[in-house]
Amino acid sequence: MNLHRNIIIRFTNGSYTYEVVLINEVSIIIPTYNEAENIALLIHRIETMGLDAQIVVVDDNSPDRTADVAERLSKKYGNIVVVKRPGKNGIATAIRDGLLRSESKYVVVMDSDLQHPPEVIPKILKDLRKGKDIVIASRYVRGGQSDFNVARKAISKVATLLAHINLQETEGIKDPMSGYFGFRRDIINPDQIKSNGYKILLEVLVASGTKNISEVPYRFNKRKNGKSKLGMGEFIRYVKLLLSLSDYLMLKFLVVGLTGAVLNLLLMTVIVGRFNESVYIGALIALEASILSNFLLNNYWTYRNRKSTGTVFRKYLKYNMMSSLGSGIYFALIFVLTLFGVGYLVATAIGILGSFSTNFGGSQGVVWHL
Repeated sequence: MNLHRNIIIRFTNGSYTYEVVLINEVSIIIPTYNEAENIALLIHRIETMGLDAQIVVVDDNSPDRTADVAERLSKKYGNIVVVKRPGKNGIATAIRDGLLRSESKYVVVMDSDLQHPPEVIPKILKDLRKGKDIVIASRYVRGGQSDFNVARKAISKVATLLAHINLQETEGIKDPMSGYFGFRRDIINPDQIKSNGYKILLEVLVASGTKNISEVPYRFNKRKNGKSKLGMGEFIRYVKLLLSLSDYLMLKFLVVGLTGAVLNLLLMTVIVGRFNESVYIGALIALEASILSNFLLNNYWTYRNRKSTGTVFRKYLKYNMMSSLGSGIYFALIFVLTLFGVGYLVATAIGILGSFSTNFGGSQGVVWHL
């Protein structure tokens, strides 16, 4: 007996509401483009596990006729839905279109190239049944592994660091870049997925806002057939997605920092140049004025939508501390680098980068933080 039939969830989109009748326990959404060599083997492996599953193949008009292969398998198994799209529109939109056709309590998102072993799906479902909102198949928890080369591993680590820095919702997650994960169908509205990139998990994390998340280990395998579709264009789309999901926090923080630098220079010009006060007195007043200005702009503009705790005064004290630490790093880097023969302009640039990183990271993780 199927216990998941006749469950209805409702989503509101603007002025209308639509309903989804849940028939299966899990919908497995598989975006495809030129995966005719892989899709049959992947589906066969899924079908042998005896899951109460609907398989949704979303194909972007693959020249190798991947959709035709999936349709033949649909006739054989009866639980496969094939969504044909007119062209390449990105993984995220494929997941959104797949969600609109899903009919299950849970959703699992995975690649079609066999780098995501389907045998991990029961582990994902186990945690979802226990009440987790999102379960991530992770390369970076104990037992997880990836077959990346050194360069790909470095790129993955940098991308993960950028996600942790920019998105509060990724804190504590070892592998927020994973493309293999499951979630409760009712925690997001499909229309909340707006990008066309690869890192759909980030959108699900931000849209749902949930912290009820677990990670299960898996080995990220090498491709069996075909070529990877990742490239510089995808990395640029990833950076744009991060900026968009974070409400452009890093850019806003940089703009605020530049206004503070201008204010600092103007006050030094007035205090020291016009009133002939001591350079040290001028520097102290100008520095604290720029810190106060930066804090106010960040608090009421940059981080206006960020969930955080503490009074405005306590945040100001914390921000002062972080700014002082950043200033110390700035001067220390310049002193050490010039001591070893590095040009003063290069040393200054590195010092600015070091202090900016400290100030931004401290603001994210200490000042405006839950």
